[in-house]
Order: sequence, then structure tokens, then C-alpha cells
Amino acid sequence: MQVFISHSSKEAEMANKMCDKLEQSGYTCFIAPRNIRSGYVYAEELANGVDASDVILLMLSQESNRSPHVLREIERAVTRSIPIIVYKMEEVELTKSMEYFLMTHQFMEATQNTPDDLVECIRDMERARGKSVSESARESHRVPVASVGQNTVTTIAKTPKRSVGKLLIGAAVVVIVLAGGVVWGMGRTAKRENAAESNRLNATNIQLGDTITLGSYNNEDIAWRVLRISEDGREAVVVAENVLTIKAFDAPDSGQYNWDGDPNHNFETESLDGQWELQAYLRGNNSWENSNIRTWLNSDAENVAYDGMAPTSKAMADGVNGYNTEKGFLCSFTDEELALIKTTEVVTKGNVLSEADTVVTQDKVFLLAMDELEWFMEADVSMVAVPTAPAVANDESDWYQNYCLDYGVEATMWWLREPVEESASKCYLVGNGYQNENIFTWEVGVESFGIRPAMTIALDT
Repeated sequence: MQVFISHSSKEAEMANKMCDKLEQSGYTCFIAPRNIRSGYVYAEELANGVDASDVILLMLSQESNRSPHVLREIERAVTRSIPIIVYKMEEVELTKSMEYFLMTHQFMEATQNTPDDLVECIRDMERARGKSVSESARESHRVPVASVGQNTVTTIAKTPKRSVGKLLIGAAVVVIVLAGGVVWGMGRTAKRENAAESNRLNATNIQLGDTITLGSYNNEDIAWRVLRISEDGREAVVVAENVLTIKAFDAPDSGQYNWDGDPNHNFETESLDGQWELQAYLRGNNSWENSNIRTWLNSDAENVAYDGMAPTSKAMADGVNGYNTEKGFLCSFTDEELALIKTTEVVTKGNVLSEADTVVTQDKVFLLAMDELEWFMEADVSMVAVPTAPAVANDESDWYQNYCLDYGVEATMWWLREPVEESASKCYLVGNGYQNENIFTWEVGVESFGIRPAMTIALDT
């Protein structure tokens, strides 16, 4: 028997504990985000999970009661006649919509019923249906719960490695200095606990999709996923597994979003199409070459020097998330770790203000472009990314809370470096998997979206 656990982000800890209890009791559980498969649309995965389940366990609280995301799961279960157990975690006055769907379903008070009682309740339902746990376990065709992404390392079979092309420069043999603390954690292939067995990392150990640990940010180690490996096996392109921070791509040179200093001017509702210089001046420039985010990502300084307007909070669309006083992204990397990062020739489409079709920059760290997103599928790495705990804690905007967490979605949107055509102030973003579309455009002076950096690293031979 498969149990779909419906919950809001506020009950995630309790929901995961309940999931552990049920699975220890022999049941299969579907719980987000654990069972959302890499590269699949988030909402479709939830719908499929509901359809494939024998019972829905609703962790009912004030938050889940108001969650449109949870309501859609319950509505889908009702329309498909899937039994629902309501595990009431606190006193809740049901919304009219939730009351409509739950009026005939079984409630269990968390204060009066233990997790063991819940397991027994499911067993009673199972016995009533005349189906044993062992029989249910054999129904593996229903949904591949055991094989979907669970934040673990995914290593695909070795295939002929394609050249990274213009993104790779030169090659180098790099010694991993264990005494200095530079260790690549690689899931199944090079875990920290057995790293002392060798002072070199052989390129043959690394495969597409592997996870390595390199550098730190916000006092946390950074996990990277391998997207590309060069033909000679000596370099790899990696991308951060998570969104590491939430920042604007570039601050407007006006010093205040949509403000030119004249109180008689109101640019809030104007597209400014064709007025490209003014558009970039008021809303930020979508040129990767000249962006604040490129400067910050490639700096290892305590105090980052910016050309033009620094990324202050005042300059941003909502007046928050400035990073002009934050040390450079690479500042917390050790010398040994910095030595592993290769300078990359990054080719980006020129924006409407550029005289060239493409612009070439030399970067240690960069954001990805549209055509590079195909690497995720080739490496079996999810484009959907969840922000780290420090990223959420340091985010002063309300977009992630209002448009992700309140809908039960833990992933967030993240910036690409590619400018939108016929715009001087918009770039593309990757979505959070909740909508049908997965590519969006936004003004670069908006400070509500994630940074998921990439870089080229040297491998040993």
C-alpha cells in the first residue's frame, strides 16, 4: 500500500518523521520534495503521486489548511475516490473549500493518537480492502518511489564524453591536498572518510551527475553536480546543487529602481521598449559582462570593488537584499580550492546595447546560459533547485515565501546569464518546477531570485 503524505512546508519535519514511521512499518510513501524526480515538472509529479497512491495522509494545520497546493492534492484525491486520513495537528477552522472536500473523511487528533495509532488505522483500512502489505509491496509498477530523486548522488553509466568546447581552456594536473583540507566528497566514489587512501583524484572516478564538495559559502560546504567532462577527462563543468543566495542580477545605475530623480516621472507601468539606455539605467543592465553579479561571483576580496552603481539595497526593486558590503563569493575558498578552479572562456549573447552578437568573458565563476541547460538532462541532474537554509535566512524579500513555500514548493527560480532579446534590462530564469513552463524572464534589478553558480574545475589524470 502506498501512502501519499500531503503537507505544507511548515509541517515538513513532522511529515518526514511520519514518513519514516510508515516506511519502517512496511509501507511505501510518496512525500515531496523527496520523491520528485529530477528533471520532471513538480506539479505533474505530485499529481502522479496522488493518482498512484492507495491512501492520502493529510497533515492538517493552520498552514496546510490555507495552502492552495495542499487543497489541489486533496481535491484530486476526492475526485479519484482515494481515501483520506486527516491527521489533525492543531485546532483548525477549515476553509470552506477544505471543509467541502473533507466533510466525509476520517479525522485523527494528533493529541489523542500516536503515530502507532495511525499505522494501525492504515492497517485496518488495508485489511478491509483484503490486501496485505506483502501484496502491496509487489505492486512496483504503480509508481517508482524507490528510484526517484532523494537528494542523493546519481551516477549514470559511462558514455563517450563530449567536449566542453568553448567553455574549457587548457588543462592541468592538480594534486588534492588532504593535509590542507581540500577534499572532494563524491558520494559513492570519493567520500571524505576514505579520502586519505589517495592524495590524488583520478578523472576516471568522476562521472556525469556525480556530487563533489568544494569551497564554502555562508559557513557551509558547497555541493556541486558534474554537468560536463572534457574529452580528455581533465576538466569538468560543475553547477551548485542548490541555490546558494538570493540576489539581483544587476543594480540600476540610477541608484533606485524605476526612479530618475524627477518626481513627475512614473516609470512603473512603462515598458520603455526602444529606450534601451533608459531601460538599463532605471532597471539594471542585462549585460553579463558588466553585471554586479559577475563581479561578485568572481571576487575573492573582503571588499568587492564594483564599476558603476554598487548593488545596494536602495537600488533594488523592493529595497532589500543588497550585497555591496558582502565579501566576494570566492573569499571563503582556500588557496588550494581556488587553484582547482579554471579560468573559463564564457560566451554570452550580446544584449540590445551591445555592438556584437556574442560577448566573450574570462571567468572563474559564471551563471549558465539557455543552450547549456541541455547538460542537466545529459548528466541526469535536476534543473529544479532548492535554496540552502542560509540563503532563505538571509533573504529579505517575500517572493520565496509567498510564491513558493505558501504553495508547498521548496524550490525557487534562479538566474541565467543570458539577456532577453529586445530588452536591455531582462534576463532569463529557470523556474521552480511548479508551473508548466520552466523558463521565465524578469527585470535584473529584482532581488527575489536565486544564484546557482557554475565553474570549470581541473581534474587529475
